Amino acid sequence: MSVMRVIKSSLGRAWTVLRIEGPVALLRRAIGFGLFLGRGVYSQRDLYLYRHRLVERDRSLYLPRLETYESRIVETDEQADQLAADGYEDLRQRFIGTTGSLSSGAVAVCVFVDKRLAHVGWLATDARGKPHADPFPFDVAFDDGEACTGGTYTMPEFRGKGLMAYGYYERFEYLRKKGFRFTRNSVETHNVSSHRAHAKFSPEILGTAHFKRVLWWSSWSEHPFPDGPLIGMPPATDRQA
Repeated sequence: MSVMRVIKSSLGRAWTVLRIEGPVALLRRAIGFGLFLGRGVYSQRDLYLYRHRLVERDRSLYLPRLETYESRIVETDEQADQLAADGYEDLRQRFIGTTGSLSSGAVAVCVFVDKRLAHVGWLATDARGKPHADPFPFDVAFDDGEACTGGTYTMPEFRGKGLMAYGYYERFEYLRKKGFRFTRNSVETHNVSSHRAHAKFSPEILGTAHFKRVLWWSSWSEHPFPDGPLIGMPPATDRQA
């Protein structure tokens, strides 16, 4: 893709966010994605490290509180192009900076309501797609039955409908049917809504991690719990709500 096409595409996404969510959302999205890509001047994050066992689950336990919706797996730019041609909102236009994620091996699980994008969650089935699904450098044993489930986003008008848990169910099922046995991911310590969604699947919480970046220098440290993994919710998370 040429530089001019990238610039034009990015400006189009910025205009979509500005028109729908306003200038504050645009600024937050731009700053957040800059940090996501490691392009921020300074970033510091504290996280919990999760591992989920991929087993068959009862889908009815995770359905969102919506009358109509549909989920679509988007593995390639060609599939995204076809959805857009069929009238579905293009996730690449909705999110600044996602150009190249699908072609680099990341997979998007999208939930649409009346063809409007309501929720998206990313995953990776190999090391090539891992940085596009989750930027933090924890190890994932892709050659030993592990995958990575990464970033999620629910549109403001669809929050509180259970889409995060449903999106995780769909991602877990996709990976299970691909033959993976586990999936790894990270969640920032203060993200209580995400911890609660994860808890519905009885995950292992392996420990904590700390990430820091200053310009091009970065550090990463992991701290397993001394008594072994926890199950369910991280410690003291309920008191953060």
